[in-house]
Amino acid sequence: MKIGIDLNDVVRGYTAQFAKYYKSGVDRTFDIDTVDVWTNQLREVFPFESKQKYLEFLYNDFAWEIFACGSAMDKNLPTILNDWMKELENLDDVPEIYLISTGEYDKTIGATYFFLSKIATKIRNIKLFLSDDDTWDSFDVIITANPEILNIKAENKVSVKIDTPYNIETESDLKYESLIQCLNDEQILEKIINKLNKEW
Repeated sequence: MKIGIDLNDVVRGYTAQFAKYYKSGVDRTFDIDTVDVWTNQLREVFPFESKQKYLEFLYNDFAWEIFACGSAMDKNLPTILNDWMKELENLDDVPEIYLISTGEYDKTIGATYFFLSKIATKIRNIKLFLSDDDTWDSFDVIITANPEILNIKAENKVSVKIDTPYNIETESDLKYESLIQCLNDEQILEKIINKLNKEW
């Protein structure tokens, strides 16, 4: 079984970091404390003069700040994630765990690897995608906050949603308030396997 754990807004505080640097680098008057992040397509939430300006902001001007310098979603998350990985080693059938991210391009790739080194993850497998569409071919299970990934779940797969304001209406097979809550669920693998068996 292959499980992909999405980085953005699951492990890495992506939206918060995007907002922080939008305010400092694009519009100092923008009130990030009251903004309604109703979609993960942040170009639709934060006003940019053009698509080109958005792409320059994300992939050039602030790629390092957004993809490398953000914090983990919870300060204890890296430790809990590594402890969970250690527990998996004791199973008879150890699942392959991957950290994944979509929308990775050019400068963001190195920045993401720096973020992973910063949180000292012990997960060996990393898969960075250009597009959400490429994700489900590689995994049986994806843990994500991304509504696009959740919406395109393939048959015979299991989706695990981490709640965010922008995915409230999005359906999934399982859902948790945070990745920590998910990892602390002692029955998470059993639930996933049961869901997979039903799908098959």
